[in-house]
Amino acid sequence: MAKVSKFFVPSTAHTPADRLREALNLAELQVTNLRGTGSQALELLHLLDRSAQGLAELEAGGVDVRAERVRFETVQRQLRRRQGHFLAEAGAVLREERATVQPDRARWWWFLDEEAARQRRHQLQRILTWSLVVGLFLAVAYTVYDRFIAPPPEVRQAFQHSARGESLIEEGDLRAALAEFEAAAALTPDDPDPWLWQGVIHFERNELDDAQVAFDAARSLYETDSDFLLARSMAYLRLGDLAAASGDIEQAIAQNPQAGRGYYVRANIATEQEEYAAAIADLERAADLARAAGDTQLEATARTQRAMVVQLQLYQQPTPSP
Repeated sequence: MAKVSKFFVPSTAHTPADRLREALNLAELQVTNLRGTGSQALELLHLLDRSAQGLAELEAGGVDVRAERVRFETVQRQLRRRQGHFLAEAGAVLREERATVQPDRARWWWFLDEEAARQRRHQLQRILTWSLVVGLFLAVAYTVYDRFIAPPPEVRQAFQHSARGESLIEEGDLRAALAEFEAAAALTPDDPDPWLWQGVIHFERNELDDAQVAFDAARSLYETDSDFLLARSMAYLRLGDLAAASGDIEQAIAQNPQAGRGYYVRANIATEQEEYAAAIADLERAADLARAAGDTQLEATARTQRAMVVQLQLYQQPTPSP
């Protein structure tokens, strides 16, 4: 005999159409009054089930339920917007109720807790990636300032072109970004970064000969080959090419295994791949090497990110069955 949930809301209506409208009326009322309802908020999910079933049955019978369909979709949108309120009330018992109902994935409202966990993971991943991006940008800005305390107009213009190029990369417009980096390189040919970005963009566009020319120019301007590989790995990471980023960072670490920044970048790649244990180990290694080298900024950043990746790892772990 099937187990019946104590949160199931029985109907007092007689016809299928009346039962559908009754369920929608109750759902509309409940979705806007979640505060203070506690576990009784789970009734809303049963009302959505009843509404979905009623719509399907009536539509199969040729009944015009377009108005009711709009109401049903509106309630769903409201629940998505008020997801946090719902979970605050009923999140603690949602897994148990889901085990009783055993819904399929099409009834997404039964999996709001899992969706919230995915959103938290995604948010933390973006924070981790953007912290790397910001750190790289600040390092570049500091280098420019350090080299050119009072930079001439062409240097300022080149910096503006590069900044626009990086913004266009974030927007996904690689063609326009390439033009900006070409303009920057023409103004400051001894700056490796515009050449590096040209090479990475050509590579992503499968323009391999042009990529090699740009990479050769960039490589000649970095102090060491490992510095070049580290910078190129970060550029590939920003473009989302994790395979290319991984290849470069492995070479950089092999060439300079005592540099904490290499492990820091590899940790960010591992985080994007949701390999959190590997990321945590690399961040610990990066922090230890940074401390030994007296790099307090990298040490602090690595330890902060380690704490955030630990949270991501917790979100990734499967929820135990009740």
